[in-house]
Amino acid sequence: MLGTDVSDNMKKCSECGNEVDDSAEFCLNCGTKLDKSEVIETVQNQPVQNKEVSGQNTKFCSNCGSKIDVKAEICPKCGVRVAVTSEIKSPFLALILSFLFPGFGQFYNGHSKKGIILIVAAIVSIILYIFLIGLILYFLVWVYGLYDAYKSAEAINNGMSVPDEISLNF
Repeated sequence: MLGTDVSDNMKKCSECGNEVDDSAEFCLNCGTKLDKSEVIETVQNQPVQNKEVSGQNTKFCSNCGSKIDVKAEICPKCGVRVAVTSEIKSPFLALILSFLFPGFGQFYNGHSKKGIILIVAAIVSIILYIFLIGLILYFLVWVYGLYDAYKSAEAINNGMSVPDEISLNF
């Protein structure tokens, strides 16, 4: 047996020795498919701090939607490699940039397609000021840009996959 403590619901990957949850089908570290023959024997009745995480320490698999640890590189349920986001986006900064001009917050979040669409829509709205409809249109584009930039930055920080397309799902 190895010298590290694991609880009843933990096992070790035979490939890399990483501790994984007993219900996991794949190793979070190396991606090896785990089955009973590949798992090193677990140590019984050893107390370990609860590994359950919540809030900012969790994210969702982009393939199967399972809740996983934010540090996981591979989904333990489906085995798909999930993107590791090392850069944290500030929702407040994204909001400020979109406040200055629609689309700037989307560029900050890395959503260039959304940013370009919002900038073009804002410019068209400014041109339509002549007909007064531009004032209302610009306001709608501006509010959408604010909302989307803030919510997208929050979702990115939570490890969620945010598509680079305009969506009117509030």
